[in-house]
Amino acid sequence: MSYRVLVLLTAALVCPTFASGACTRDTVPLSLPIQRLDERLQDLTRETGCFIQVDSATLGNLKAPALSGALTIQQALRQSLKGSRLRPRFVKDHWQITSTRRVDDHPIHDSFIQPW
Repeated sequence: MSYRVLVLLTAALVCPTFASGACTRDTVPLSLPIQRLDERLQDLTRETGCFIQVDSATLGNLKAPALSGALTIQQALRQSLKGSRLRPRFVKDHWQITSTRRVDDHPIHDSFIQPW
């Protein structure tokens, strides 16, 4: 499975002391418009300096709502992913976006349900 990793290399090179703790609790002032979810993840990477790993196939044509205010990266990700069946997870030193689809969400599953 190919993963598209959205990174901001300059932040990693310029600020090597930007600890993983900063990617979980520091707030950042954000003002982002309604936009495609892939663009939002790139903007969040640029604004926070945190690495975000995502399988680009899971993003499709999803849109992210407008964001405004001082938010942690976790709050920004949760609000951006709300209603998308995607969720943010912090793994070691970066954020990972994963699907919350369950096995029984498969469309074929519904054809096996008996009406009685």
